[in-house]
Amino acid sequence: MYVELPSCEKVMGEIEKLGFNRKISRREALSTAAKVAISAVVAGVVAGVGGYYAGSLAAPPVTKTVTETRTETRTVGAATVTMTATETKTVTSTVTSPTTVIRTVTATAPAPTKPLKIGVIGKSVHPYWSVVDKGSAKAGEELKMAGMDITVSFWVPYKEDVPAQLKTMDSYIAEGYAGIAVAPSDPDAIIPVIRKALDAKIPVITIDTDAPKSDRLAYLGTDNYMAGVAAGKAMLEALQKMGLARPGGKIAMGTGSLTARNSLERMQGFKDVVEPAGYKVLEPVCDYEDAAKALELAAATLAANPDLVGAFGVYAYNGPAWARAVEEAGKVGKIAIVEFDATKENIEPIKTGVIYATVAQRQYFMGYYGVKLLALMNQWGWESALKFYIPRYPANKIFDTGVDVVKKENLKAYYEEVVARGEPVDWTPD
Repeated sequence: MYVELPSCEKVMGEIEKLGFNRKISRREALSTAAKVAISAVVAGVVAGVGGYYAGSLAAPPVTKTVTETRTETRTVGAATVTMTATETKTVTSTVTSPTTVIRTVTATAPAPTKPLKIGVIGKSVHPYWSVVDKGSAKAGEELKMAGMDITVSFWVPYKEDVPAQLKTMDSYIAEGYAGIAVAPSDPDAIIPVIRKALDAKIPVITIDTDAPKSDRLAYLGTDNYMAGVAAGKAMLEALQKMGLARPGGKIAMGTGSLTARNSLERMQGFKDVVEPAGYKVLEPVCDYEDAAKALELAAATLAANPDLVGAFGVYAYNGPAWARAVEEAGKVGKIAIVEFDATKENIEPIKTGVIYATVAQRQYFMGYYGVKLLALMNQWGWESALKFYIPRYPANKIFDTGVDVVKKENLKAYYEEVVARGEPVDWTPD
C-alpha cells in the first residue's frame, strides 16, 4: 500500500544528515544521476535526483567502482522512518565515463487517497516522442504498483502545432489534472497558459524544450546549448577525419522550428564552435517538423550549394533527411553529417557511414522523471519535492538529463550502456 511521508521537512532534515546534498559542476563534465525510492514496507514511489552531461568526444580507459551503504531508523512524528542510503560510483570507458550515484530512501507513514491525473505533452508524432511516452508510462506503472491511484496521459499533435498544444493544456487545466509536463513548441506563447495552470494549483514543468521566461517550476531535459557545442566539436572532428577541412567551407543546418528554444540553443552552440574555426554556417532551413519537407529542403540546399562540406540535423528526423539527400546526390563521403538523437532511423546511417555522429539525448528519462517529480509534488508539496529532486533548487531549476556523442566506433558500447540503464531500443549495433 502506497503511503505519504508525514512531515516532509523533518524527513528532509534526516536525509541531509545522511549527506544527500552535494554540488554538481556540469562545466567539469561530470555525469551524475540519482534515484530515490519512498515506500511503505514493500512498495513505494521512485523519484530521481541529479543530472547527466556527456559532451566530451573521448573517454579515458578507466574503470572504478565504490559502494557505501548506511542505514538509520528514527521516529518522525507518529511514524517510524527507516532511511537506507546506498551510494555506488562507477567510472567506465564505454561512451562518456559517467559517474552514477544511486540513493534509496524507505519510509512508512499514513496513506493518501486522492487520485492523480498527470499530463505529458510532446511536440509531434515521431519515434523520439514515442520514447518519451514509454518513459512516462513506465513511471505511471511503477507508481500504480506502489499503490498510487494515478493516470498518466501522453499527447502529441501530428506535427508541431502551437495552438493545439495550448488547447490541450487548457483541457488538462479544466479537467483538474494534478500536474503537467510540456515541451513547448513556442516558449513565449505558452507563458500565459502555464500561469493559468499554476493559478489553478496545478504544477507545471517543461521537458525537452524550456520556457525560462515563464513561471514553470523546473525544466527536465537536455542542456541544449552545450549539446550544440558537442555537435559542433563532432563536426570539426568529422571534417578533419574525412579530409574535408578547409577555411571558408560551407555548413548547412536543417531544423523543425525557428522559435523553439531547444532548436535555437542547439544551433547557437553549434555555430559558436564551427564559425570560430573558419567555417561559414548557412541560414537554417526550417521544415516545421514535416519529415517529407525536411528531405525536400535538404536536397534543394545540396543543389544550391555544390561546395557544401557539412550538414547539421537539429531535430531527430533532420539527420536521416540529410543522409538520404546526400545518398541521392551521390555525395556520400563528400559531406560530413552530424545529427541529433538515437532512434533506429538515426543509427542506421551511422552504421553505413553516411552520418558521422549523433548527439543522443536521454529523452526516456524526461518522461520518466517528469511524471515521478509531478507525483511527488502532490505528496510532499511543490517546493519540498523540487528541493529533494533538483540540486541547489531554487537557484537552479534545471534537471539535466544529458547526452551521448555516438559514432560508428563506439556504437556497440553505447548500445550496451543504454540497455543497461533500462532504456528501450529499437535497433542493434550490428
